[in-house]
Amino acid sequence: MARLQSLHKEILLKKEILDKARTQLKKEFIGIDEVIDEVINNISSWYFFPSLQSKPVIINLWGLTGVGKSSLVKRIAALTSFDEKYYQFDLRASKEREWEIKSQLEDIYENVNGYPIIITLDEFQHARTLDETGKEMDKTVSGVIWELLDSGQFQVTRRSPRVEDVYHLMLRLKSLLAKGVMVKAGMVIARKEYFIKEMNLNKGYQQFILEKEIKSESISFISDEAREVIYSIAKEKFTSPFDVKHQLNKLDGFETIEFLIKMIEFAISPKTVDCSKALIFVVGNLDEAYLMSNNYNTDMDADEFHEQSLKINLTQIKRALRNRFRNEQIARLGNIHIIYPAFNSQSFHKIIKLELGKIQKKVQSQQNIKISFDESIFELIYKEGVYPTQGTRPIFTTIHQVINTKLGRVLTELIINKLNPSRIIFRAEQGDLVTIDYFNRKNLIYSFSEKQILNLEKLRKNRKDDMQAITAVHESGHAIIAITLLKTVPEVIYSVTADTDDSYGFVHTKLKWKYINKEQITKRLAMYLGGYAAEKIIFGEENITTGAEGDISMATNFATTMLKSCGMGSLAASFQVKYFTTNNFIHDESNIMNEEAKTLIQNAFYLAEKTLKEQQALLLKMSDYLSDNRCMNKEMIKEMISKYAESFSENELIENGDLLFYRNHLKEIIKTISNNNNKAFDNFSKLFEISLNKVKDEY
Repeated sequence: MARLQSLHKEILLKKEILDKARTQLKKEFIGIDEVIDEVINNISSWYFFPSLQSKPVIINLWGLTGVGKSSLVKRIAALTSFDEKYYQFDLRASKEREWEIKSQLEDIYENVNGYPIIITLDEFQHARTLDETGKEMDKTVSGVIWELLDSGQFQVTRRSPRVEDVYHLMLRLKSLLAKGVMVKAGMVIARKEYFIKEMNLNKGYQQFILEKEIKSESISFISDEAREVIYSIAKEKFTSPFDVKHQLNKLDGFETIEFLIKMIEFAISPKTVDCSKALIFVVGNLDEAYLMSNNYNTDMDADEFHEQSLKINLTQIKRALRNRFRNEQIARLGNIHIIYPAFNSQSFHKIIKLELGKIQKKVQSQQNIKISFDESIFELIYKEGVYPTQGTRPIFTTIHQVINTKLGRVLTELIINKLNPSRIIFRAEQGDLVTIDYFNRKNLIYSFSEKQILNLEKLRKNRKDDMQAITAVHESGHAIIAITLLKTVPEVIYSVTADTDDSYGFVHTKLKWKYINKEQITKRLAMYLGGYAAEKIIFGEENITTGAEGDISMATNFATTMLKSCGMGSLAASFQVKYFTTNNFIHDESNIMNEEAKTLIQNAFYLAEKTLKEQQALLLKMSDYLSDNRCMNKEMIKEMISKYAESFSENELIENGDLLFYRNHLKEIIKTISNNNNKAFDNFSKLFEISLNKVKDEY
């Protein structure tokens, strides 16, 4: 009964620790409350009853860089008092890291073998066993990792650098025994002088024995130093170094040799590292699932990336893993896959507020000075520090540049001018100035300003040059095709963007339905080619620029994919270039599909050109606005549509694409068949003569 009560008390205590950890983590990590709940819920059984485990508990954490995956695990280890039993393995391939992993496994074996521990397998995507072509890769470290994930128990070779020392000692002693040295109970009893001379013992000690002829002097066959070495290569065999001495003091010479041989054999034999009671976190970034991960454009809306990340599911994660690992390896990862969302704008603002709050507390505690930050500082840090796909790291460096680098001058100005302010306020001014105001209550008593290098803000400034005019026309063309043909208003249009390496502008459009049908193909191609067509209409064919290179590539790829892979051409079949691995595909040797693709692209361009000419007033007004202003949001676009669009009503726009045609059409067929029960089969074939392409009012 007492034991049961003690167990209940321990469980309640652990529950309290986990509840407190959950609350604390939500204070420290912004925007991942659901992730924290999932993690805590999944570790609870391991935390309460680790002794019941026969295999490790594996929790997979996937997300973009800088969203707090590894740091969350480390903090959990600290809050649950496992920080001394926490091991982090960096799986990025290198000789140094391979050595580090083996060293850490040695540490586990030496200190916590068979006990509950927490392990993080970080940067797990780099432990891939398949290359980009699907070919098997050879990695020595990953073999141990997969054994760890399977049973938690695996064998590693004992690697003691002193084994050779013991081996050479054994050979030397064996030679001395052959030459008449005799040993009893661990002590040399015959040919002591010869033994001392051959073993190169201390000369003073040797001379002492020879001169005094103390024949009864005790000389150990194995020295104290040698016993330490023996203990170092076979610790598991002994309780302490004294145990080595105790065992050796029972042996004669040849028994000692046998003892040393056994120690050498043990030292080079495999040892079993037991992590069966471990909690293992597999942590990584999967670009194949997080398709937005390579988009470094700071002008993309963080909320949009957040929304996209929420759609990533377990099936997509496992599909992404299939590009890097074999099926049986993916199975070893289990089914606990926790998917991190990308941070939304609200989360980024909270993170900035949290970090600035830490600076306030630090300055208050160390210098007894109260500092605060104007709202303009928060906005400056957001604009300069937020890369939606790169998480928190750029924010931290931006805060350092904007705030930390100025703290030294804040303090020196206070001392030099003998100020005694009640508070100090940081604020950002128009342009590139950060001003620090010293207040005594409500009175401003001192102020200074410093220039702040604003790299992104500089790139975002309206240039009002030819490049912005070209981009304005080009992006307006894309937007108007999306509006008029695909009945979707873009979320935003940019004619100037900070990401000048990738594009000078962009249109972000979210189509409201999840499929592509045959009717849409030409319209979507027209949207790709809308920028090219707009440049031709406004500037003339001879002044078209090369800015449509990416659009043309995407249009061509889209057209050929639709025809050659999706069966949207004259023949519903899959086409591939003739090669020995494509024997089960059709080889388009007569170039029928290529010709169809050319026709499709040509028709799409004619449609784009025709549409933009019909909407020329809207094209000019939109282009003119964007040539002077870097962006246009959704509401502004709608306003322009209502004023300048020809033969187009806002009522035609699609706000919800879930019930446009297919379900209603199916239900109408079923209804008709039900109402004409006797003539069902006669009418059935006639109903299917209705073409999907005839239902145009749904757009």
